[in-house]
Amino acid sequence: MVGVRTVTFDFYGTLVQWHEGVEACFRDTVRRHGQPAKDLAPLIHAFHSEGRRLRDRPPWRPYRDVLGESLRFALKVGGIAMADADVDGLVTGLSRLPPHADVPAALAALRAGGWRLAAISNTDDDLIAGSLPGLGLDLDAVITAQQARAYKPDLRLFRHAHEVLGVTPQQTVHIAASQPLDMAVCKALGIRAYWVNRRAETADPQWLPFIEVRDVAEASRSILG
Repeated sequence: MVGVRTVTFDFYGTLVQWHEGVEACFRDTVRRHGQPAKDLAPLIHAFHSEGRRLRDRPPWRPYRDVLGESLRFALKVGGIAMADADVDGLVTGLSRLPPHADVPAALAALRAGGWRLAAISNTDDDLIAGSLPGLGLDLDAVITAQQARAYKPDLRLFRHAHEVLGVTPQQTVHIAASQPLDMAVCKALGIRAYWVNRRAETADPQWLPFIEVRDVAEASRSILG
């Protein structure tokens, strides 16, 4: 891959434990409301669905607001009236997510191999900041939806990132766990892509071409050859 020396990453779910963090936050929330045995799956599904709807609907709004409105919607599905403490707990929990176990060593190997490393994330600057130290190194750039005022799969977020990095799409490799948010953009812009399938999902051929891997470590080994 001559001439390609920048790796970009989705952040939540790819580098850090997003799904685990969301589940923990919902578990704490329903316990706070005295319903510890409640089935979380419908609430979490509603939370993600409403989040996608709000991100895709103009005008752009901060991710913190998207999280709060999505939580309110999800709790309503569960018959729970949201309290201020629920939003505070969600934001606090999601602003300090630990990395997946394979990530620090994989990033270090790419850095040692001469690659620049950057995150492109559907979030706010302050929300992502608390999870960055766990990666074990400083990324060369952290590009957020707040900076571009656009959420994936809007191409403007990636175009802003490439402008910040001073590269073309073809001079990057992108590693991400989301097909509709990230693989869709990679297909549209012609970016070499690795889909991180941590959750045993089914590959959707409409977003090909991408290389399916189990984790970031496997993608790192492939890139380094």
